[in-house]
Amino acid sequence: MKTTIAFALCCAALTAVGDGVFGVPRTVAGTSERIMAVCLDGERLYVGGGPNFYVFDVQKPLEPKLLGQVAGLGGVRQIAVHNGMAYVSAREAGLWIVDATDPAHPRVRSRFDCCELATGVDVAGDVVFLGQRQNGVEFIDVSDPDHPQHIAMRKTDESQSVKYKDGYLYSGDWGSGKLTVFDVRDLRDIRRVAYEDLYGYGDGVWLKGTRLYAATGHHAKNRDVSKLPAFDSDELRFRNAVKPGAGCGHGLDIFDVSDPTKPRRLGRVDYPPFYERGLDMWTARTSANSDIVFCAATHNGLFAVDCADPAQPKVVDRWLSPVAKKPEWPSCCIASVAVGDGCVYVGGMGCGLVVLPAKGAARETFAQVAPPANVSYREDYPTDEKAFWVWKPSVPGQARAVAVTGDVVYAACGDAGLHVLEIQSAGGFKKIGELAGPSRVFDVQVAGTRLYTAEGEDGYGVYELEGPTKFREIGRVPQLSSAQTVALCVWPINANYAVFSSRNGGCRLYDISDLAHPKVVLGFGSCPGWDKYLMDAPIGNGRYIAYNNAHQNIVWLDMLASPQPRVSCTTKYNRITLSNGICRFDENRALVTSNAGYLFLSPNEGDPPDHAQWTVKRLPGPASNGIPRKDPESTRVVKTSRIYRTVALYDFADLDRPELLAHWNVSGNPDIAAFHKGKVVVPCGHQGVLLQK
Repeated sequence: MKTTIAFALCCAALTAVGDGVFGVPRTVAGTSERIMAVCLDGERLYVGGGPNFYVFDVQKPLEPKLLGQVAGLGGVRQIAVHNGMAYVSAREAGLWIVDATDPAHPRVRSRFDCCELATGVDVAGDVVFLGQRQNGVEFIDVSDPDHPQHIAMRKTDESQSVKYKDGYLYSGDWGSGKLTVFDVRDLRDIRRVAYEDLYGYGDGVWLKGTRLYAATGHHAKNRDVSKLPAFDSDELRFRNAVKPGAGCGHGLDIFDVSDPTKPRRLGRVDYPPFYERGLDMWTARTSANSDIVFCAATHNGLFAVDCADPAQPKVVDRWLSPVAKKPEWPSCCIASVAVGDGCVYVGGMGCGLVVLPAKGAARETFAQVAPPANVSYREDYPTDEKAFWVWKPSVPGQARAVAVTGDVVYAACGDAGLHVLEIQSAGGFKKIGELAGPSRVFDVQVAGTRLYTAEGEDGYGVYELEGPTKFREIGRVPQLSSAQTVALCVWPINANYAVFSSRNGGCRLYDISDLAHPKVVLGFGSCPGWDKYLMDAPIGNGRYIAYNNAHQNIVWLDMLASPQPRVSCTTKYNRITLSNGICRFDENRALVTSNAGYLFLSPNEGDPPDHAQWTVKRLPGPASNGIPRKDPESTRVVKTSRIYRTVALYDFADLDRPELLAHWNVSGNPDIAAFHKGKVVVPCGHQGVLLQK
């Protein structure tokens, strides 16, 4: 498409607080009103909103021309570009590689099965660096864009954005408020070399010369908050969090990284306090010919910060796009910013793509210098042979899920597909078959003679098992929506109902009594994440099943309600984190993990009448969170943590004093475990499928 996109005056307010850096904004027509990512590379502007990816020509900086677009990428979060190849992080939908060398016809080359939520992204040479929250940073070989391959993974507190330069990788870590620096000059020897405090929740990091700019938000971290105001808001009151430092983490930290192993704080500027959960990301970008740093601060707006004196940076202008329905928000979510010649390109979740004239703005070429060495290296992921037998697929892929029936294990291995393993009487696995057809399988469950799968871009499959290795497809649920484009999780609840999820926008309960015409009954939940949050089976005579809407509430479904299942109870004052979960313990109890401990809930149990917090009992052994599953044949419970790479086994014969039977640190990222004759079977990511000895 060669037509010049029309402009319209943006309805956003312009608030000048200093020298008047920003001019009159112009909204670019032809894209979604909800833009999350913008990236400028040369004379091309790459834009992402929802499942859509756009390419613009910006030879005339104030008049972008839409050249081409491609859809189906889930929820685009960030974009990095190298030699016309775009690397697109899309949260639950993973990493997409889009070939935009022909900008009029961008096309998807591949989708990579990353460890968890693909959030921060950068690229150097043939290596993509992918920040994935508490799981850390994944290093990916993209030398063959049609077949990207996992290299290694390194844990961080909560990597939200990453930036590479000359052998070092910088990560902005969210909740802990940290800057983490890795030496990645040699991918055979990736080492953390620095771990520095930020003064707010961490996110976007950017480099110019020897300076590093770290954009922060939410609450003040790692500093004396006694002199900071006690910011008040309805959100903070609801969470009983109105206290000094609350909402006061918004701002920009400046470091000298001339020695990357010893970042030295130069200065800090704070923005006005603000707090709102949900859309909470922060970005900083520099200009070629000035000391102005342009910072996207979500609902706090867009800031221009003069950093000529890094010890005393100052805000010189602020641009806002108010939301009529939310007058308490200064602005709609300003999600991303890219610096052009005489303007900045703003991506907003509500105002769309905006061109904002800006004094001191000039496009710069970011010099990454030398890329990492030994891109062909692959992490080994060793297994303790005294503790486990292990099986790995012969092609690259992660063990994502297992379903055990008798001596047969169905292993969903992501990009490596679905494999059928037989547990040998002497121990260990023997592969006896695989599911032909779908090349990617991310989840698997068996109920009776039916096998249910989540098959990525191919949707959800239902198969009749006519033998351990004989599959007959009897039904298929397509993608749930234009945004939920990657099938990741499946839970059959009974013969008539199953839950499907892409982890983007919650879950969908389907009536599958007629597999030729499956239909949605209801949607519930909203939390993002890879961990599987629905308990494994109902309690209360098959009536109630709970869902962890992480960090928000516990949702109970009444599966026997008439005329169809419904949400029967939702907590308001009690919640558990994304690293915890719920399982069926017995007919009358659900076992919940929380804060390295546990509690039991009765069927459909919500908040106490006095809104008190549930009482959590401490689990024995090393403190860790994890998702539990109970052995149906005993009182044993296994708890796995993808984030902390731990597996723990308990005996709950005494409900008040469970016994720790074993605790293992594993090299892979373990997902939900199952039992075989009292021993645990663990899908453990790149380490493979583990069987306890």
